[in-house]
Amino acid sequence: MIDTAWQGTVEFYELVFGTWLAYIFLVLMWERVLKAPLPEWKYALITFLGAGAFWVNHYFQHAPLYRELLNSYSVAFLVVYYSVCVRPQRRAAGWTVAATLTAVVFTVAFILFENIARFGFNRGIHEFWFMLIAYFGFLFLILWRGRALGSRGAE
Repeated sequence: MIDTAWQGTVEFYELVFGTWLAYIFLVLMWERVLKAPLPEWKYALITFLGAGAFWVNHYFQHAPLYRELLNSYSVAFLVVYYSVCVRPQRRAAGWTVAATLTAVVFTVAFILFENIARFGFNRGIHEFWFMLIAYFGFLFLILWRGRALGSRGAE
């Protein structure tokens, strides 16, 4: 069983608030900065795996093996990110290195988006409002990406 004393300070409303913003960030980074649009399932997979770090940070932040868990999860995330998003592009070495490093940029952005909710909560804004904003954010995301997919055709 998971020891409740291991639980960290990362809360679910932070994850939910950060996820839709991280998805948008990932799409814009690949489509506008790297100029290499990915199939939608790859954006969903990477965001899902990025959100999975919540398990480590919420349930194991004070566990004896926290660093090992976090480092293992980070390496696995980087391997999947490279394998699914970067390697299939078969581009020049410089682009490949830069694209691989966007995994770190994505992770930092995800954490920053989560911390917007934490910052607001710590300033007295109830978590309900961050969940409500996230709900409408996900609706926006679905409509936005649905239109983008419709204009490109099924991939």
